[in-house]
Amino acid sequence: MKILIAEDDKASRKLLKCFIETLPQFQVVAEAANGEELIRSVMENKPDIALVDIGMPLLNGLEAVKSCKKLLPSLEVIFTTGHDQYALDAFDVSAVDYIVKPIERDRLYTALERVEKRLYQSGIPSEKTSKNKDIMIKRNNQITFLPPEEILFIEKLDRKTVIHTKDNKYETNEPLTTYENVLGPRFMATHRSYLINLDQLARVETAGRMYKAYFKNYNETARVSKQKLVELQHLKSVSN
Repeated sequence: MKILIAEDDKASRKLLKCFIETLPQFQVVAEAANGEELIRSVMENKPDIALVDIGMPLLNGLEAVKSCKKLLPSLEVIFTTGHDQYALDAFDVSAVDYIVKPIERDRLYTALERVEKRLYQSGIPSEKTSKNKDIMIKRNNQITFLPPEEILFIEKLDRKTVIHTKDNKYETNEPLTTYENVLGPRFMATHRSYLINLDQLARVETAGRMYKAYFKNYNETARVSKQKLVELQHLKSVSN
C-alpha cells in the first residue's frame, strides 16, 4: 500500500519513514513539507494512505486534506499533530485516526493496521450487522431475548453492566467485553465503559475533555474518548 508523508519537520518525516520501512506491506512513495506540496503529490502519486501533520505552512493539513479528498476520494488519512484541539475538525474530514505527538511506533502501527483493514473491506459492510442473533439476558429467574438492533448503548456501571434500549434498561453481571465480542462491527467501544450501536447514534458533542454520544429518541448519553472519536466518525460514515 502506498503511503505519502506530509510533515514540515524533516526529522519527523525521517522518523515516520523509519517506522514504516519495517512493515513490508507499506511503501512510502512521496513526502511533502507543506499543504500545497501535499495536494500536488496526491495528484501525482495517488497514494492509498496519507500521514498528515495538521500544522503545516502555506496551507494547513486540514484544509489540504479537504482538497485531496475531492481529487482522490479513496484516500485514507491519518492526522498527526502536537495538539489535541483539532480532533473534531479531523472528525469532519473522515480521517481514520488522529495521533498526538510525540508519535510512538506502536501507536502508528495500530493506526496503519486500522487503515489496512478499511482498505481491504473496501467500505462493504460485513454480513454481521444487525442480523446478529438475539442477546440473552439472565436476570433473577427470568431470561430476556433482546434483538441487537434495539440496543442503543451498553454501559459499565460499577460492578454491573447496563443495556440501554429506547424503552427499558437491563442490568446484567456480564462484562462489557462479552457483548463487544458477540455484537459485531455495528457496535463500537467508544470508551472503556461504553459500547454503542452506530446505527442508533444521532450526534456527538464536546463535553469538557470528553465527548458525549446522543441517541435517537433517548435522553441519556454515552461517553466517547478523544482517542476513539475519529474512528467513530469513520465507521459511522462508512455505514451511511
